[in-house]
Amino acid sequence: MKKIITTSLCLIFVFTSFAQDTRQDLRKKSPNRVILRLGSGLFANYTYDLDPSTENFLKGKTFKMDNITYSGMIGLRSGFNTDNYRFSSTGRDKMRGNVVGLFYQTGTLNNVGLGVLEKVDKKIFINSLDESVQFSELQVGVVWREFLRISGGKGTVKSVKSAGEILDNVDYQILTAGLNLRFGRLSPTINYSIISADGFETAMSRWDIQICMNIYFWKKILHKDKHLITN
Repeated sequence: MKKIITTSLCLIFVFTSFAQDTRQDLRKKSPNRVILRLGSGLFANYTYDLDPSTENFLKGKTFKMDNITYSGMIGLRSGFNTDNYRFSSTGRDKMRGNVVGLFYQTGTLNNVGLGVLEKVDKKIFINSLDESVQFSELQVGVVWREFLRISGGKGTVKSVKSAGEILDNVDYQILTAGLNLRFGRLSPTINYSIISADGFETAMSRWDIQICMNIYFWKKILHKDKHLITN
């Protein structure tokens, strides 16, 4: 009887150890579920060109060093439609998933970036030509195959310094579409945003170009691969 119990315990230990090893190996070969993207770049002057069919839609965009922006995104990756997950020789995740993410962007805005707008619209953001404001934007959206971004949310501008006065924040709505390329961990991006402070009765547009870095983490066995643990 003791031999039977001892043999059974040994078999259970062997199978448990094998399952654990299989689980660890499978996790190492699984895609990272979370992406963190940090970036910086320039945004173009704000304009009214919202119609892609017009000549000025892509013309006359001025990217100046005054218009610096910083951004971040954290998202959950899914939609890996292959069983052959790809990694570089250094272990970098080369898969392209669909991402549901939270996007943040900030920068300093002044008369340089608003130079094309009419005076009434400049006053949405600044009260005088020598004033600077800090804008902050928070959006929720998706990135299809880590390439095409669609997102929307809210932004706010806050006076950096205005003759010693602390002005009230101005809130606005923002919609963004963008393209993300990927070269190793670097990801050049170009985004087009539509901004409105009155529920899109009137609107203005903004382009930005950035260089971002992708950081992937949280390797997790996908549900569709869990059957491989016991096979």
